[in-house]
Amino acid sequence: MISVVVPLTIPAREIEDAGHTEPHPFIPVSGRPLIQHVVENLRPSFEHQFIYVVDPEDMTMHRRRSLGISSDAQVVYCWSAPRTLAAAAVMSRESVDMDEPLVIAGCQQFIDVDLDRFYLAGMDVGTDVAVLTFPSDGTARYPTSMVYKNRVVEMSDHRVISDMASAGIYYFKDARTFFDGAAEALSTTHAQDSVLTMSGIINALIERRASVIPCPLPEGAFKPLHTSIDLSLFETRVELGIQRTA
Repeated sequence: MISVVVPLTIPAREIEDAGHTEPHPFIPVSGRPLIQHVVENLRPSFEHQFIYVVDPEDMTMHRRRSLGISSDAQVVYCWSAPRTLAAAAVMSRESVDMDEPLVIAGCQQFIDVDLDRFYLAGMDVGTDVAVLTFPSDGTARYPTSMVYKNRVVEMSDHRVISDMASAGIYYFKDARTFFDGAAEALSTTHAQDSVLTMSGIINALIERRASVIPCPLPEGAFKPLHTSIDLSLFETRVELGIQRTA
């Protein structure tokens, strides 16, 4: 069974500055919280469980219901409210099977393709880690990956090192690989990487000769959900889709 960890503690500064009263994952889009759209996009068609890492102060009963908590989902409450995807995912350690595949995904993106293809590619290729990528806009807004012979050889949050940006969704062949990489990253002190990041973890795994492959998305498949403009565009897209199926 594959575990899909979705942290809900990551701040979206652009959204906060726009004056939204709801935390980013719970902003209504076409009558439903944003997180419901993201989870539907992430949901594998095969056996899985969702694990949400949340700040208890944000998780009202109304918001818990909006997650659609069912038998295939768990909620991990974390008072420290980690502010990076990697640090929040580490909080899920007691909820995952160390020997089963692990997906870690942010909730600030929508991918306009069937993500089963990404999950199955990681399983079929037998890689240690697969990184979903899209064409970079040339800024350091998203982590970028340097690739050589179809292998990621370095990832950076702070420098633009290639034209290949991370879409914020990562596949690990098993949870143990992720947590071993996290422990290794935390034991290595870098001035720029004082906060635990996915780039730091993946670079630590690369140094241990792990196989990390990029999975490039088609042009336009990555839809950001960071800003109010992003959400307005996404809502228009959802509404058009509803009208087509009506």
